[in-house]
Amino acid sequence: MLSPYTVLDLTDHRGELTAMMLGDMGADVIKVEPPDGSPSRRLAPFLEDAPKPEQSLNFFSYNRNKRGITLDLHAEPGRRTLLTLVGKADFFIESAEPGEMASLGLGFDELRKRNPRLVYVAITAYGQDGPYSGFAANDLTLAAMGGPMSLQGHPNRPPVRITVPQVWLQTSAEAAVGAMTAHALMVRTGEAQFVDVSAQTAMVWTMLHGMAAHAIQGFDINRGGSDLQLGATKVPVVFECADGYVVMINVGSTMVKFVHWLVEDGIVPEEWIEGEDWPTYERRFLQDMPVTYPLEETVEATRRYVRNYTKRELLERGLREDITIAPVSTTEDLTRFRQLEERGFWLQAPLPDGREMPAPGLFARLTETPMGVRCWAPSLGQHNGEILGGILGLSSGEIAEATGSERA
Repeated sequence: MLSPYTVLDLTDHRGELTAMMLGDMGADVIKVEPPDGSPSRRLAPFLEDAPKPEQSLNFFSYNRNKRGITLDLHAEPGRRTLLTLVGKADFFIESAEPGEMASLGLGFDELRKRNPRLVYVAITAYGQDGPYSGFAANDLTLAAMGGPMSLQGHPNRPPVRITVPQVWLQTSAEAAVGAMTAHALMVRTGEAQFVDVSAQTAMVWTMLHGMAAHAIQGFDINRGGSDLQLGATKVPVVFECADGYVVMINVGSTMVKFVHWLVEDGIVPEEWIEGEDWPTYERRFLQDMPVTYPLEETVEATRRYVRNYTKRELLERGLREDITIAPVSTTEDLTRFRQLEERGFWLQAPLPDGREMPAPGLFARLTETPMGVRCWAPSLGQHNGEILGGILGLSSGEIAEATGSERA
């Protein structure tokens, strides 16, 4: 799909997924690292038995389908070499602090002189300018400033973020979309494009309908914990099962079929089936109209039922009988999730310590332009000779100057 295009990836953990997505779609991605390696090579977890620069599983996870070189961008030979590469590239992706690349003579204004058809993508916490552009930021503060933490957690306790850090992954995915959109505009206009990606803005999109709540209803959605606010009524939606938790809303159309499950297991008497007009149940209790079985009773019956079954049992029966029951999956649960297994999502990855392990696969399976893994994460400076010598024609001495290895 993107095989004609070349991507220069100068990001760290804040943007490596962006270039990897383009690489998965076929682009030739060149990962440009400083002489001592990207900071993401120093992020846990680590493979202790692997060579030191290759021990980070974090780096391994987000740098497949990339060739790797090192350049010392704080020295003139390194900057000169990068500018030569820019002339041959289609995308330039970086995650430096605002103004940092420009201070090195490698900002958008300089690079588009070298390549007037370049798509330049800059990934930062709050964008290139504005009142917050110079603020320090991490996953926690961006999850708060972006808004989603306002929706997460129990209302009587402090807000929480998603357990596994997500901010820079969401941002990177948005950056990949921005890069492709800008490229389409570049093709139409023939002009270089600048994509300013703000992690804070990217996190706003994760709020889903919470983004537009105030405009529609006049007030924001507040944290409800494991309860769903329906009018003036709070309805529990998270229920403990035999091996964890599931999410389901036991009102309205759900109860039409679910009541039969309750009767089968002896949780409620058989008259519950005909004793209530279940299709109109939700509307009636929301309007304070009479119902045969109060919401508290249906909730307690649901709790008693789901305690006897595993997440997988509840999910699979729900799928068979068209009842929405969603497991609250741990990371370990996902590695055994049947849908991912049957769709061939997991790939066998050769780890830097010599072992093979299942690894997350491609984000989409396409028929006409199938994606694939051509190579796994490069070792530090693995392709210096191939790219700097073979493509750019630099001598061994010039390569040493550009990479800073003559000063090591």
